Amino acid sequence: MKKLVMLLMLCCIMFTTAMAQPDTVRVTSKHINTKYLKPGTRQYLVTISNPKNPKVLTQNLWNRNISFEQVQGKERMVIRQNWIGTDTLSNRTLYSVMEKDFTPVYHTSASARGKGAFNFYPDKIVAADTVQKNAWKGFVMPTTNQTYNWELDMEFFESLLLKANTVFLINFYHPGSKTGPQAYSYKVTGSEKLATINNQTIDCWLLRIDYSPENYGIFWVTKKTHEVLKMEEKFNGITRYKIKLGTLAGKHI
Repeated sequence: MKKLVMLLMLCCIMFTTAMAQPDTVRVTSKHINTKYLKPGTRQYLVTISNPKNPKVLTQNLWNRNISFEQVQGKERMVIRQNWIGTDTLSNRTLYSVMEKDFTPVYHTSASARGKGAFNFYPDKIVAADTVQKNAWKGFVMPTTNQTYNWELDMEFFESLLLKANTVFLINFYHPGSKTGPQAYSYKVTGSEKLATINNQTIDCWLLRIDYSPENYGIFWVTKKTHEVLKMEEKFNGITRYKIKLGTLAGKHI
């Protein structure tokens, strides 16, 4: 009898442990469904605050437009971004071309610091030689696995089917970075009803990345429409929020 009780207890412990272990998904094209991506413009208010100087709040308006266009004779996804800030050094324009499964094809970014343009291939990322004054001329970054453009993380998250207790390993890369592509761990840590306009609440998944024990980012992604409504990030003592606007503040794409 004692052996039977001990066996049942052991089975319960093993079952509980198995249930507690998150499901890990190494993201590939089969996990991406761009039917959730609605063409059009999204706007985000981006704020940065420093506890050491609480009376100063840096603000930017991010415009992000998604479209499906004929590029080089093939229908592809195009994302245009225009960032406008109180400091002109933070102003940026970005243009990204991808296959419909988010496989990068081309990316360019321009700011006061210069312009960078990149072509993506299955085994490498190289500076585009068709762009004049490319600050990354001669740049080559080898790749071994399917790599995704980290500049498009919010649109990418809209295309994932999020579910509870799941870790998504995403091979992200920031175009032009000396740090090569690598799998970053994003975990669905739970859900929360996020307060929005008109005293409404929207049920959201919480998607979290830990950069280090002290630094992290959390995304609020709606369960129904897959929109990224909010991001909160703590990094080296700085707090950054990205809040999706319910009404467009002009058109800047």
